[in-house]
Amino acid sequence: MRRPRGETLDRIARSGEAVFATDSADRVILWNRKCESLLGVSARSALGRRCDDVLRGRDVFGNMYCHRNCPAAFQARENRTPVNRFTLAVETSPGESRELQVSMFSIPSYHPALAVLVHVLREGAAESRLERELEGEAEVRDPLWPISPPGGGAAVILTAREKEILACLAEGLAVPAIAKRFFLSPITVRNHIARILQKLDVHSKLAAVVFAYRNNLLAS
Repeated sequence: MRRPRGETLDRIARSGEAVFATDSADRVILWNRKCESLLGVSARSALGRRCDDVLRGRDVFGNMYCHRNCPAAFQARENRTPVNRFTLAVETSPGESRELQVSMFSIPSYHPALAVLVHVLREGAAESRLERELEGEAEVRDPLWPISPPGGGAAVILTAREKEILACLAEGLAVPAIAKRFFLSPITVRNHIARILQKLDVHSKLAAVVFAYRNNLLAS
């Protein structure tokens, strides 16, 4: 069940995870206490500023990653394909930086471009409880337009592994459960799901399952 946007933001503000959220102009509208302690930036200083100006994040090679018109933010808002977790080096004090794992989730609005983006920051590779919850809520989004076979009915070719993962989605399994079933990493499962969505030309896991049933892709 999808939570109201205000309820979700209130919940993550109290979360034990370092979380911030941005609006459609990439301005910070939420910066919780864990984020303050992790990054050494107060909410008063961060709120209202563009996230790239606050984070000044770089990739693992030292190249500037955060900038205006962030492609990851655009991808998350438009829900084209899932935004995979990525590593960001963030300056925490003059001359010092910290490598963080960043996950992005979109809280939908009536128009994709107006979605609020939630950023979960953490150290270490383990997926957090909040990330799993946000991922589960994102799975129930409606497709952006009616589902129909790509190319006017052209055949959709899935690999054996993609068919297995699509069947798991039809069972209602989340990414961690699928990863455990096939002895895969969650990142690998997400990459398979991204390819499935691309091949089916749909924009959510729910839409992929509906498409599969309508077009007999789950038949043995």
